[in-house]
Amino acid sequence: MPRATIDYGIDLGTTNSAIAVLQGTTSDVIPNNVGNEITPSAVFFGKNGQEYVGQIAKDRQKDERVASDVCIEFKRRMGTDHLYEFKSGTRAMRPEEVSACVLINLRGDVRQKLGEDVQAAVITVPAAFEARQCAATKMAGELAGFSQCALLQEPVAAALAYGFQADVAKEYWLVYDFGGGTFDAAVIKAEDGSISVVNHGGNNYLGGSDIDWAILDQLVIPMLKTNFNLPELKRGNRKWITQIAILKNAIETAKISLSRSDTAYPVECKFKDAAGSEIEIEFELTRAALIRIAEPIVLKSVEICKSVLSARNLSPRSIEKVILVGGPTLAPYFREMLQSSLGIRLDHSINALTVVAKGAAVFAGTQRIQGNSVPVARPGQFDIQLTYDPIGADADPTVSGRVSVPSSASVAGFTVEFVHQVTGWTSGLVRLRADGRFRTKLVAEKGGQNIYAIRLVDNMGAEQASVPDSISYTIGVTINEQALVNSVAVARANNEADVFFSRGAPLPARARRTYHSTHLLARGSSESILNIPVVEGEESRADRNRLLGKLVISGTQARHDVPAGAEIEVSVDIDTSRIIRVKAYVPILDEEFEASIVYNGLSPSHQQLMVDHNAEVSRFASLRDKAIDAVDESGTELLDELGDLDEMKTLIDLAEGVPEAAEQAQQQLLALMVKLDRVEDALEWPALVARAREAVDELDANCREHGDAESRGRVRQIRMQVTEAIEQNRAEHLRRMLADVNNLNHEILSSLPEYWVGLFRVLVNKLDQWGDHEAAQHCIGQGHEAISQGNVEGVRNAVTQLFGLLPGEKAKEIERGYQSGVN
Repeated sequence: MPRATIDYGIDLGTTNSAIAVLQGTTSDVIPNNVGNEITPSAVFFGKNGQEYVGQIAKDRQKDERVASDVCIEFKRRMGTDHLYEFKSGTRAMRPEEVSACVLINLRGDVRQKLGEDVQAAVITVPAAFEARQCAATKMAGELAGFSQCALLQEPVAAALAYGFQADVAKEYWLVYDFGGGTFDAAVIKAEDGSISVVNHGGNNYLGGSDIDWAILDQLVIPMLKTNFNLPELKRGNRKWITQIAILKNAIETAKISLSRSDTAYPVECKFKDAAGSEIEIEFELTRAALIRIAEPIVLKSVEICKSVLSARNLSPRSIEKVILVGGPTLAPYFREMLQSSLGIRLDHSINALTVVAKGAAVFAGTQRIQGNSVPVARPGQFDIQLTYDPIGADADPTVSGRVSVPSSASVAGFTVEFVHQVTGWTSGLVRLRADGRFRTKLVAEKGGQNIYAIRLVDNMGAEQASVPDSISYTIGVTINEQALVNSVAVARANNEADVFFSRGAPLPARARRTYHSTHLLARGSSESILNIPVVEGEESRADRNRLLGKLVISGTQARHDVPAGAEIEVSVDIDTSRIIRVKAYVPILDEEFEASIVYNGLSPSHQQLMVDHNAEVSRFASLRDKAIDAVDESGTELLDELGDLDEMKTLIDLAEGVPEAAEQAQQQLLALMVKLDRVEDALEWPALVARAREAVDELDANCREHGDAESRGRVRQIRMQVTEAIEQNRAEHLRRMLADVNNLNHEILSSLPEYWVGLFRVLVNKLDQWGDHEAAQHCIGQGHEAISQGNVEGVRNAVTQLFGLLPGEKAKEIERGYQSGVN
């Protein structure tokens, strides 16, 4: 009988991966072809194109001839445009394609061990993964041949593994997930048979691999450069890419071995030096040195944990236990650091390497396989379409359904009965309604899978064959809903992030907003486009958030012109796997444009990172001078908190040869920009407040003299909003309100003839500023003629044309925000 629920869960890890299956109340990890529960996330292609996945691929890192061809840690590059080039196999693959190789290998393990061809699976992702990384993971599942692929956050999976059969009234848990390349911290509330995410935090570039690299940079490379002919040996230098790969593998092996021993462990490997001579490396890694290097990396994760707790006003005393996830947490020294720093009981009763796969399988047991819910009618059988939860906290779950029959047949007098195959409990005969529908409750036992036979009986008392002929139900903890990790917004032309869904919003989610186009969309023109950018993040300025992608409407798609100011109705949908779809309905065209977000996966260039870094360093210096001149101690303190900006320069230099370092540098630069924005706002705040109050007073005076009842009402509302922005210290919001004040002032004054005449005379006095004096003289002549005739519209047109002739006012592309075409 085909599976009704997915049942298979996969932990697609940075360092190792695993697959598990839910069987009743137990989640079993399926060993690979060499009998191990975990498979290294490593891929290698031989000279003839043979594909190697897992330990056999990872072992090739010891071979100097092919070490640089072994692909590892590709999870860190998901959602980017990076290409892995396998020289020995003459192939190039994207991160999601390499990930698919691992997933295919895991499917093969199931086929070998259980004889089942897995068609659907739940794949876990770090909670800190951005939407583009989730989309890439889902793509990897599809490339691996899964017809259905649901995503689940790793901390949630771990909590499900621990809580599935637990009897918990109400507890808070902290899931500490320190993997090979990513870190997640999530506060979980377990209550009355369900779990929910209270808060989370994380870093996609923090994990056990960072300890390996730190050992390499701080201990091994300095020793090698002193003792061997290895000039400019460093990570990112393509000349030494093979040697670095060999060293990294040896260091990881030593680190893992040392975590279980108090004695020093040798880092051993062989490769050729700059002269081509083979050298033998043997470096003693001591436990004391390992702890010294690992400690600051571990403490970074601890700070994230403390931040996650404090954001929800939770103290360590509020947390029942810390659930440990990830290979590095197996080390005793690691656990000692956590216990000392967090002061919360650690729980590692489930294998930290496989707990995520186990929990993913639990969640998979709640997910129905698409297409299996409606069986195909066959002669002599009755299809029963059922609605129920396969897993739940209730001991008396509800099941409803409908018996489908041919149009000419009738179910009058039919009954359905559910019989527990172990206890013999029966629902009794449940009579079908005229349309074949029914509803009843079951009685379930805890601690095992409850299987109920379905007996369908006709009006003559004869039992009829039904599809399905049984159902199963398990009492266990389930997740209420998956939550959105980062806020999702549409970027407006004024660089405002208009939030559609806030962080923590339940998924799936759908919302719709109406905007207005900022410029003409010219029919038939490929150069005329309307951008609707979608961003991810918590900042009010759109360009301080991560650009997910854009829905682009081209003039070639328009049947006729769409003028500036036309309505654009934008809807955004996010499914439970955080896959985003955007639609834009244009009423004037009576047409809807739809697109899945094409994620902005371009890796930042080293050159652009340097430009951005230098610009922010310059801004930092300028702000410090302003703070000192203004004797602004708060501004100076904020700048002091930013620390040494030269540390970021080291990461940017590394980015030239290490793609994930480029991503890290970009992430840190964005964070720096946001912090400097806040300093800038703090220093500018007094002047901004004074300017806003003065502008509102001027608007109020003009409105009393020239406005109508409607405009006076708008002025009162704007004054309240300005006052609120000032009271809440919202600088960016106050700037936008100031723009609204100026727009309304212009709207009121523009109805006055003397306004346009006065503005015209100001522009006439700027005659020497125009490059095209002949065109300017022509406009001025038209303006004078319009004034003499009392033609206000003519004066307005002359002013508009003169503004267009000013060099500083000429139409040009201005790099601001994400070039949104809506407001």
